[in-house]
Amino acid sequence: MKISSGTIVSMGMGGFLNPPTHPEHTQSVKGTGFWMSLSRAAECEWLDEWTRRAAKGILASWHRPPLESKDVQNWIHQVLGYFEGCYSGNDKDGNVSWNVSDLRIDHKVNPMLNVDMHAGIRIVRKYYPEFNPSFTHFTNAYWGKRT
Repeated sequence: MKISSGTIVSMGMGGFLNPPTHPEHTQSVKGTGFWMSLSRAAECEWLDEWTRRAAKGILASWHRPPLESKDVQNWIHQVLGYFEGCYSGNDKDGNVSWNVSDLRIDHKVNPMLNVDMHAGIRIVRKYYPEFNPSFTHFTNAYWGKRT
């Protein structure tokens, strides 16, 4: 396997659903013929060790804003709006899948009765595992500009 060198650059990539202040909004890794998110770089086996460690260090040093903050609550509403009606599906073998191509879309499902299957809740809990949504979180959900 050929090892490639990368450089941390001041341009985000792959983090548009990440919480406020997350480093993937403003930083990524670029090299000759590739560009990737910090998360991908941190795990990339063909990327040089120095760049992998740098990406891991940047991600590890991020301090998440408080869950109760206005910015985080607004982010939650946006994530829930983006994934409105999206629930875990099954892959070709019948296993539970979160792959976007397997998600089940059903706007008639009550999200409060299916919280653990909701794709947006899964994203929020990636960063805030303690998050327990309320009905208000879903009624305030939006994507794009708040109306």
